[in-house]
Amino acid sequence: MTPTSEPMENELSRPPRPVPGCGTCTELAGRREVARAEYDRSAETDVNVMFRQHQRREHRA
Repeated sequence: MTPTSEPMENELSRPPRPVPGCGTCTELAGRREVARAEYDRSAETDVNVMFRQHQRREHRA
C-alpha cells in the first residue's frame, strides 16, 4: 500500500458526512437515513456514492 492510496481507502470505509449549511448534503443525509431505516443497503450505498460525487464536485478545492 502506498501512502497516497491510504487516504482514499479510509475515505471509502466510512460514510460521508454532510457539510454544514449545504442543502444537497442535508438532502442526501436524509435519503441515507430513510434507506437505513428501511434496511435497504443497496439504496444506502447508492446515496453514499451520490454523496461522494457531490462532495468532490462542490466541497473539494
